[in-house]
Amino acid sequence: MNFDAERDAQSLVLLGEGSRRKCFRISGQPFCVKFYRLPSEYTHKTTWGVRLHIFLARFVRFSNANCQEWRYHETLRKRLPADLFAAFPEVLRPVYSRERGWGIVESLIENADGTPIRRVIAEMERARDARMRQRLYEEAERLFSRLADHAVCFYDPPNVMVQWLGPDGFRLRIVDFEPQGRALVPGLSYIKPYVRCKVRRRCARYLKRLREIPFGGRMPGMKAALPAN
Repeated sequence: MNFDAERDAQSLVLLGEGSRRKCFRISGQPFCVKFYRLPSEYTHKTTWGVRLHIFLARFVRFSNANCQEWRYHETLRKRLPADLFAAFPEVLRPVYSRERGWGIVESLIENADGTPIRRVIAEMERARDARMRQRLYEEAERLFSRLADHAVCFYDPPNVMVQWLGPDGFRLRIVDFEPQGRALVPGLSYIKPYVRCKVRRRCARYLKRLREIPFGGRMPGMKAALPAN
């Protein structure tokens, strides 16, 4: 990895954006980098609460979501089975920009043909084969169950993506996660029973969406999973 946040900033290519952060591809390298939005990049969807968070966290490693992801990624590397950890990017490391503050460089995850990966829900809507939709659902169900079992702080199920390895082969990847969450009480993300309950509850809601979208109702053979408690 060879990336200089000051020198290479002009060659970054926008890949995606959320309410707080933007993700850029690093030209000529299999990596991307995430930074908080600059004030000039705020939109009407950038609420005052989000703006306050960015102002307080942009240059402060402790509260910066990018640095939190890097620290938690290192923790997961040590405690998760290798096959479960493989859902996350292979490489994450913090990087500093005088303009943008703390960011994070991570492995660029693409499909085998070089096209961008898409969310599970998008791929299920696109799939024409009922068996493939079933496979996508079951893999998402399995991944969520294992994340809950291992008390992994992953609170945004829509951020699970499908990486196509070939016409019929795929694996699920997690490219965006904020381990601290936004709980009003600090430290809840360190309490495993709380984490398991929250992951199961959120994933159960998302699985319900997946069951409903493709056919307007429950897909044949699909069962409800991950009870809230």
